[in-house]
This record gives sequence, structure tokens and C-alpha cells, in this order.
Amino acid sequence: MLPPPIAVDLNDIKQKLSVHFRPFQRSFQFWVRAIDIYTGYKVFQLRVNFVKDVQKQEAMWERQHELAADKIFSMCSDLGGFFLKIAQIIGKPDLAPAAWVKRLVTLCDQAPATSYDTVKLVLENELGLCIDDVFDRFDVEPLGSASIAQANLTPKLLCSRDAYCI
Repeated sequence: MLPPPIAVDLNDIKQKLSVHFRPFQRSFQFWVRAIDIYTGYKVFQLRVNFVKDVQKQEAMWERQHELAADKIFSMCSDLGGFFLKIAQIIGKPDLAPAAWVKRLVTLCDQAPATSYDTVKLVLENELGLCIDDVFDRFDVEPLGSASIAQANLTPKLLCSRDAYCI
């Protein structure tokens, strides 16, 4: 006689695994994407050896660098923080291929902004008050964004006449 089937809640298992592995999520994403970039170069090295024309090889290498630069840009933009800072360092002309520098240089002064919902949540948690109770108005679009911070303008606090940059 077979034992009765065990009811399995896959969503519960998924949730438990997600909570358990959350600290490793960004590292895992980084390594999966970095390995993809690395293997792309290794496969390309094999392919380019079959081309005898040097100019064609150089054009192929340039295209490979552009593909890798797009992947690195996307990875670092998605992962944020530390990874943005590393991309800014790698994007120096003396450290990387020209295609990488061209793509990554935008992260130096045009880093992806944090969403307004996230900014609002953080501010409300830090202040212990609703944003509308503290600020007369709060600009949703940031003035600027960098690897570790961004600036949003608020014309004035409800209790002040001065404008502030948060």
C-alpha cells in the first residue's frame, strides 16, 4: 500500500528559499552575468582565429567589445551601488577597450536614478512622517544621480521658507 501523497506548497518553498538566499542574490546575479561575458569572449577568440583578414578581425573585436560593454553596463546599472562604482573605475581610457569606455563613461555622471517610490519610502522611514506632512512639494525627478546618492529638490519645508536639496 502506498503512503498518501504529501501536499507541497511550492509558493511557500519558493518564499523560504528566497528569504534564505536573499543575501547572495546580487552576488549570484553578478557571477552569472560575468561568466556570460567571459564565455562570450572565449568563444569569440575561437571564432576570430578562422578569419585571416586583419582588418576584419579588428572590426570583429570592436563589435565583441561593444556587446560586452552593453552587458557590463546593464549588469552594473541593475545591481547598483558598488557595481556602479566599479564600472566607473573600469570605464577609464587607460583600463579598458574604447567601446567599454564609451559605454561606461555615462555611469560617471548619469547613473540610473532610484525610483521615487523607493526615495519616498526611505525618507518616510527615516523621518517617521509622511512626505506630504514635511515638504510643501517634492520634485519626483532628481537633479542628479551618482553611484551612491541622488539629489531631489524640494522648494521648502512646511516649517521653513528655504529650498532644500534632499
